[in-house]
Amino acid sequence: MFRKIIAIAITLTVSMFSCADKNELPDMIISAGVSSRFVIRSDGTLWAWGWNYFGQLGDGTTEQRYKPVKIMDDVIAVSGGESHTAAIKSDGSLWAWGRNDARLGDGTTEDRLSPVIIMDDVIAVSVGHDHTLSIRSDGSLWAWGWNHFGQLGDGTTEDRLNPVKMMDDVIAVSAGGWYTLAIKSDGSLWAWGGNNFGQLSDGTRESKHRPVKIMSDVIVVSAGTHHAAAIKSDGSLWEWGSTLFGDGISEERRTPVKIMEDVVYVSADSHTMAIKNDGSLWTWGWNSGGELGDGTTDHKYTPVKIMDDITNISVGWAHAMATKKDGSLWVWGKGILNRLSDGTTEDRLSPVEIKLE
Repeated sequence: MFRKIIAIAITLTVSMFSCADKNELPDMIISAGVSSRFVIRSDGTLWAWGWNYFGQLGDGTTEQRYKPVKIMDDVIAVSGGESHTAAIKSDGSLWAWGRNDARLGDGTTEDRLSPVIIMDDVIAVSVGHDHTLSIRSDGSLWAWGWNHFGQLGDGTTEDRLNPVKMMDDVIAVSAGGWYTLAIKSDGSLWAWGGNNFGQLSDGTRESKHRPVKIMSDVIVVSAGTHHAAAIKSDGSLWEWGSTLFGDGISEERRTPVKIMEDVVYVSADSHTMAIKNDGSLWTWGWNSGGELGDGTTDHKYTPVKIMDDITNISVGWAHAMATKKDGSLWVWGKGILNRLSDGTTEDRLSPVEIKLE
């Protein structure tokens, strides 16, 4: 299961799955946005709940949802951002909704309360705070949205209302707060955009408007708001950017630091979670709302084991989601803005099982 996850999933504060592997999808695909949550069930239906002020849930309203509501059918991938969302259908069509301001890629700046089609032939998508990237079946990478820090990578700081081709030979992409990370087919990791916390891992704090190569032999990457994580083919996990890493030291890192071994999947945002090869879930970082799931609100500077038998994870801002081998869905962290779907807005310091029915 876990090696399959590596092959088909790269996520942001997001989950992304390749259309080519749609017949091998796990029971649930999950994506935690900043204040919303998304689940794709095995039947291809997309469900959403949480904050909805800009229509980022896609249910045609701006009403907050305490419980999951069905949004679309025939979906194989979804990525939730700060206030907009994107999803891929099995025919390769890419759809987006929520706050616009150029970030949806439909050529307008109008908010969309329901999904609108953006482009075809898409196999992966990643939504950042205010920009979006997609990979087409030919390996070309496309970007659109806000570009104030060069996060689109087109050499400018101009916002883009429509998708712009960025580079070729890309197999995975992760959009962070105001920067982007992408893996090429040769395993090289490239970064561009805002770099005020060293999140580009090039040893500086200077923003880059064009891609810069930062690592080799990378198979999984996750761009959080101010820090990022990557897994190499040997299973080693590396982090860089703002403080509260898993290396036991609360210092900003402008180059990659090795955290742990035997890791098969990682998701980062305000904190970090990683799945090891044995299915155990480990977490560390910021914990003001119980987002680490260890029963406390104490920040952790080294990894703490939370659960076993985990098949998928997704980290949002101050909350998290996970699925287990038995097909169950679990959530924890900040409950405000209806993120948890347990009928309350209370913080949950430990994982709580959620039923979609």
